[in-house]
Amino acid sequence: TSLDFDGMIECLKTKPNPGDVILLHACAHNPTGVDPTPEQWSKIRAVMKERKLVPFFDCAYQGFATGSLEKDSAAVRAFADDGFDFLLAQS
Repeated sequence: TSLDFDGMIECLKTKPNPGDVILLHACAHNPTGVDPTPEQWSKIRAVMKERKLVPFFDCAYQGFATGSLEKDSAAVRAFADDGFDFLLAQS
């Protein structure tokens, strides 16, 4: 199983309208377990910022992907550090 990253970026660049909310799994994607790399998260952030999209993180399995709560929150923290307003569901 792999992430169709190019397809994801193409979709983010063309389908949603500014202000649309985009659901993202922060880590340990269910059911695949596939997570973007830090470099891919950087590209996702850049496209979402350019397109004025609103991230909605589903962070249901923090700590399950890497065994570290800190590492598994890296994507969310990077969006916060980049100045995004976002939604977060934590369970």
